[in-house]
Amino acid sequence: MNKLWIALSLWMCTSLLAQTVHKTPEQIQQELDDAENQLKKAEEMFDPWYTGPLLTPSASMMPPGYANSQFYAFVTQNYAAFNEDRTSISFDNDSFNFNPSDILQFGVTDSVDTTLSLQTQTNWLQGRSAGGFGDLQWSVGFKIQSQTLYIPKMKFSIQETFPTGAYQHLRSDGLDGTGGGAYKTSFSFAMTKIMFWSTPHPVNARLAIAYKLSTPVTVHNFNSYGGGYGTHGVVKPGNTFNADFGLEVSFNQHWVLATDVVYTMSGRTKFHGKSGLTAAGAPASVGGGFSDSLSLAPAIEYNWSANLGILAGVQFSVYGRNSTNFISSIISVTYGFPMGPWKKD
Repeated sequence: MNKLWIALSLWMCTSLLAQTVHKTPEQIQQELDDAENQLKKAEEMFDPWYTGPLLTPSASMMPPGYANSQFYAFVTQNYAAFNEDRTSISFDNDSFNFNPSDILQFGVTDSVDTTLSLQTQTNWLQGRSAGGFGDLQWSVGFKIQSQTLYIPKMKFSIQETFPTGAYQHLRSDGLDGTGGGAYKTSFSFAMTKIMFWSTPHPVNARLAIAYKLSTPVTVHNFNSYGGGYGTHGVVKPGNTFNADFGLEVSFNQHWVLATDVVYTMSGRTKFHGKSGLTAAGAPASVGGGFSDSLSLAPAIEYNWSANLGILAGVQFSVYGRNSTNFISSIISVTYGFPMGPWKKD
């Protein structure tokens, strides 16, 4: 009986093994074709390089011992304004703004980095111009989540704006105004995810939301919020909410097409005090009502390496309320580098 069970067991194992091992020539050829296709796909894929998109912040952390400098140049034409009913009303004369800035990001630890933003402003209207140093911004970022196969990287940041730009005692045309005069604290959350499809064109998606609080500002005469001769009082800027979505599609490792969708909403800016008079002798206006704006920013970028790239595009408003109707030409260059002897091994 034992020999019979042993014989039956050996026969069953042999039958299963034969069914598993034995394959038809067609099956073998199909497996070879599948393996060749997977190899071809792997050879076509690449590690994507990204510089943009133009406006949506990234959730990437700067490693300790490394830094990144991203230079921006904005040239903006303000040609109309959306009124309370979201109707665009053209200006009698277009105004222009030139805003170069540099964003410096430094790694502190594996989960903390810091960013410093410096900028200047120059304004033009009817052949007149003025400008100067703008408000300074400094932020600290904290890593929440590293990127996995299905989960995006996540980052929380706290940013402080310092009123280093001119905001009061301005010229009657206001062209020398370069700041808001308020300390502003912003809390933001960002997500970034690189996605690989069945085609060799990776996609980088970003989503960022931010809420900004502002301190009251004492203003005199012409100021960034309006005013005129004899204006004296306190302005309380409305809090601001931002939602940005950015997308980058790689043609290859060097060339990338990018776009941003940007929505901004600001609460009413209140004023208490003496409003003063305009240059025409009419009562001056200070502050404003609720405002919002939706804009798009398509761009194209070229990356020489993972640490060096250039990005160019335009941003233009789509609709808004109590906000400017504008178009901006934007160019940006980014460069990442180790910080000398502090380079991390």
